[in-house]
Amino acid sequence: MEINDYITYAISIVAIVISIIAFIQNHKISKRQTRIGRIEEILEIIHILNINYHYFYDTYFFKESILSHSKENKEEEKEYLKQVKALIEISNKIDLQNKLSRLHILNNSYLPKKELKDKIGVIIAVYSSLAGSTISEPIRKEYLPFTDFPKPWHFLEFAQEIQNELLKEMNLGYKDNFSNTNSYEKKFRERYNLQ
Repeated sequence: MEINDYITYAISIVAIVISIIAFIQNHKISKRQTRIGRIEEILEIIHILNINYHYFYDTYFFKESILSHSKENKEEEKEYLKQVKALIEISNKIDLQNKLSRLHILNNSYLPKKELKDKIGVIIAVYSSLAGSTISEPIRKEYLPFTDFPKPWHFLEFAQEIQNELLKEMNLGYKDNFSNTNSYEKKFRERYNLQ
């Protein structure tokens, strides 16, 4: 064998090794991108649940208020039934049942067993219980995981805490992006003379 043959074999082996390394790197990148995509989906679902929470909470609170009165008030009952009908429409619009199921699956499939996973499990349980207490009356209320619910601003705070932890889990360098404050809002109001 001549030196040209050795050079050809060496170049071939180097090319094969580089191909294997590239394949492994692409596989890792693809796996990471898939996980990031799923975590983004979790963020989206939590955001949708968060912005609609107060509708469910208000309906639940209204129902409890009606039940606490000793005398029947037909007008309040009519208003409550109207509110429940609107809540069912919201539930259908956001596809609540599928969102909660999807959140459960994504939570158990793409997050490591940490406190974050348990926090998302609590959101699922709270929302399922709240929906069960408002739009679909359960057989027995005490069988629900939750029979009392956080105020909307407490739920918002908890949801933002989870969203910030999910951002850290994505490991893209962003931290604490979810908050109630917008640093540009004041400048925007001044720019367009808004109150």
